[in-house]
Amino acid sequence: MRTKHGEHVYEAGQAYYWAPGHAPEPLEDTELVEFSPTGEFKEVVEHISRSAEG
Repeated sequence: MRTKHGEHVYEAGQAYYWAPGHAPEPLEDTELVEFSPTGEFKEVVEHISRSAEG
């Protein structure tokens, strides 16, 4: 992933944390499972939905 802090390579099974405000860019096809606190996750989804609407 490429973030504002540089490029990071993660391998299968690794855990990671991205601070608020991240906008990762995958460097290759990726499948992942993310876990987030419900309230904060809802805010993220709403923000992404508003941004996608333009």
